[in-house]
Amino acid sequence: MSFLTRLLLLVSLALVPICALEVWNQIDLRRQRSEEIHEHARQLLGLLGGEQVRLVEGVRQMLELLAETSAAQSLDAAACQELLARTGKRIPEYLTINLAGPDGVILCSTDLGLPGRDIADRTHVRAALESGGFAVGEFIRRRNSGRPAMPFGLPIRGNGAGSPPVGVVTALIDLSWLERYLSEHPLPDNAALLVADSNGIVLAHAPARPGTVGTALPERFRPLLDADAVGTSQLMGIDGIERVFAYVPLSAGVRHIFVAIGIDHDAAMGGIDDTLQRSLVWIAATLLLGLLAAYVIAKRHLYNPMAALISATASWRAGDRSARVGAVDGPEMSRLGLAFDALVEDLERQMQANEEASAALRASEERFRVLVENAPHMMWVNRPDGTLEFVNAAFRSYTGRMTVEADRMSDLHPDDVARIQAVRGPAIVAGAPHEYELRLRRADGAYRWHLSRTHPIHQGGRIIAWFGGAVDIHDIHRARDLAEEAGRSKSRFLAAASHDLRQPMQSILLFAEVLRPHLAEGPGLEALARLQHGLEILKGLLDGLLDISRLDAGIVAPQLEEFRISELLRSLDDAYAPVAQEKGLEWQVPPCHAVVRSDRVLLGRMLRNLVENAIRYTDRGGVSVECTLQAGHLLIGIADSGCGIPADQIDRVFEELYQVDNPERDRNQGLGLGLAIVRRLSGLLDHPVAVRSQPGQGSLFSIAVPLATGVCAPEPPPAEMAPAPPERGEQRFAVVIDDDPIVLAGMESILRAWRFDVIAADSTDLAVESLERDGRRPDILVVDYRLRDKRIGTEAILRIREMHDPGVPGLIVTGEIGTQPQNDALIHGFGLLHKPVTPRSLAAAVSRHLARGDGPPRSAVADWPSAGR
Repeated sequence: MSFLTRLLLLVSLALVPICALEVWNQIDLRRQRSEEIHEHARQLLGLLGGEQVRLVEGVRQMLELLAETSAAQSLDAAACQELLARTGKRIPEYLTINLAGPDGVILCSTDLGLPGRDIADRTHVRAALESGGFAVGEFIRRRNSGRPAMPFGLPIRGNGAGSPPVGVVTALIDLSWLERYLSEHPLPDNAALLVADSNGIVLAHAPARPGTVGTALPERFRPLLDADAVGTSQLMGIDGIERVFAYVPLSAGVRHIFVAIGIDHDAAMGGIDDTLQRSLVWIAATLLLGLLAAYVIAKRHLYNPMAALISATASWRAGDRSARVGAVDGPEMSRLGLAFDALVEDLERQMQANEEASAALRASEERFRVLVENAPHMMWVNRPDGTLEFVNAAFRSYTGRMTVEADRMSDLHPDDVARIQAVRGPAIVAGAPHEYELRLRRADGAYRWHLSRTHPIHQGGRIIAWFGGAVDIHDIHRARDLAEEAGRSKSRFLAAASHDLRQPMQSILLFAEVLRPHLAEGPGLEALARLQHGLEILKGLLDGLLDISRLDAGIVAPQLEEFRISELLRSLDDAYAPVAQEKGLEWQVPPCHAVVRSDRVLLGRMLRNLVENAIRYTDRGGVSVECTLQAGHLLIGIADSGCGIPADQIDRVFEELYQVDNPERDRNQGLGLGLAIVRRLSGLLDHPVAVRSQPGQGSLFSIAVPLATGVCAPEPPPAEMAPAPPERGEQRFAVVIDDDPIVLAGMESILRAWRFDVIAADSTDLAVESLERDGRRPDILVVDYRLRDKRIGTEAILRIREMHDPGVPGLIVTGEIGTQPQNDALIHGFGLLHKPVTPRSLAAAVSRHLARGDGPPRSAVADWPSAGR
């Protein structure tokens, strides 16, 4: 839309409301005039209606006087005829007055030819006799004269108002009174009078129209006749002229007579309509003149100066820097033109300065490009959006080709493209430097590892380019891979050797305990005690080293499941309550029934390491396991009243082989691997570990374990005790199954030392055959988990239970720390010990399972003299 068009539109918007207001005023005047016409019609109707009411009221009074005469009351025809002869001369407007009996036969009349005629079928006669009141009949014409007339009737009551009619008095009124009234009260020139009866027959019309009286009103007048009240309406009159009629319907005024007075609408509105037309013409002329004046003024004083400004701008953009506007018409436009000229001069100076700066920048960029081009290392420059601009000679020499944006990724190893794009894309969007290792293809087709770094170049607060370089790190990368692989191989070797190292260690521990009954008091027992103490230290070192190696090798994968924490707390209580009591410490494990999501084996190892650490460093007071719900997690805390940890050493206690206040590496205080394992398992399971401690006041280690999201099955009730087997004296019967001969012999020896009758077998089938020959029910089954021919100890326990009793206690002793033994033990209710197990731990477990199988034990294994450790 042009400037001139917009200006004319603005002028139009300013004039249109004024014109609209004037039009509205004229329309309002027309509306008021229309209301005045309606009101004038109602006034004329009121005057005529009053005259009509007076006429009808006079008829009613005259008939009432006649009805009350003695001649009428007695229906004396002679007296009545004499009375009507006198009365008829005084009221010439009454065409006929009759007196008839109740049968409708005329007894006397002002017309001497009517007595004896039956008028019972006349409407006004029937209405008067039936209603008992004054009645108006239908329009009629006199036969002899043809003059229009209106009949009326009134009943004659003989004995008072409540008695039935004895006759009727009727009168026929000449309608010429209306002509007399109009001659005395003429209508306005544009008015018309209309009178009709209840059937819509025209009784009178003024001005007179031949043939109108006695005809039926058009159908459009029917709503007026049937209306409920006096009103006004605009419609076409019977004379073909649009009129505003004020009317009295049949139900109002004098009943059965319709009266309407109409005023010529067009004639009455003629003056106001002429005024409205003249006003519209003047308004249109004013609007056109205003627009024309606005166009002429805008064309001369606005459009032409603006056109000059636009022309100068176009010329200047086309290269004509001499183009100027100068002073133009009007002070404001002149100032605009001069301001434009000043702006052009400033722009010209700035452009000259920019051209000089651009020349200097191009020279600087050229020097930069030369430096990059001749650099000995591979370099490249990217545009601000990250697309490649150019690569230097060293890059081209290395790849043997000219790399461009379309094929830049062809220089990379295909396996590195997606990884690099995932780093590079977000970094470019964020405007951040980025680096990554990648394999670039050399000209001979070989790929070598490089370290790529790319940095943004800023100028004026924005990135104008990206500068990158690549350094060959292939030899370093290869050496690092070899070192990492060597470390992983070592860890895998140690992890894989776990089972083989635990087996001989297990047999040494058992045979050392078996030696105890065969040594006399003195140096032999003391030497055995020292040997067992050293073996326990060696066991702890082996456990820690093997666990660390398995975690570092990445062969431990968490098996997440939902379970009740009470299962782990119960096993902790069983395992460490005797240890704490032996050291004289209070031991507390309050009940907790929360359901968590974790790996029960690895979480159990974390808790065991923390409990062992707490008992080891606590000499008095106690150790407790506490559970607290907090923000979707269960905080499992191990609190002790031990020596505490200084604040500057809290982070270091999680390092391998580090111990607080043990610089001499006293093995009686452990090896310093327990908390290191806890830290690794914490990261593996994503279970944060927190520590609060003060020297001399104890420590609190807490593990945040996620709560289960689903609904866990309710905790099963304790299993019912199996009935106690028949008494067989103090000797018990045990079955031991292990595929390692040394461990099998050691386990058999220590059980026999504990007064067990033992069947030892290296396979499930051999154990079952031996039991079938023996026929006795075992008191306990001690089984290795991994047996020969890929069979497991779970099968052996279940087969023996099928042979004898589902309540036979089963204890799995294994060198495997995976989740499968743990899960089988939980499902079938077995006990579980990890090799190498000390005689003391084995004795406690055997005693505990015997107690569960027999009810209150007759003798606890842990109290037997030979179970000292």
